Amino acid sequence: MKVIYCRDFGLDCNARMRGRTVDEAVDATIKHGVSMHGQDLKELQTPEKRTEIAAKAKDLEEK
Repeated sequence: MKVIYCRDFGLDCNARMRGRTVDEAVDATIKHGVSMHGQDLKELQTPEKRTEIAAKAKDLEEK
């Protein structure tokens, strides 16, 4: 599992988006950004922005 934390982008938000793969976590992060922070979907879907978001992905440590 991969996880991306919203606060890693400088936002005051405790959301964490998860996915089985980096791409799934990136998709969840984009969906969160659009629905919760009013970000522009087209801007977030560019290859450059997806790469930037993917760089924040970490391995999720299950407890």
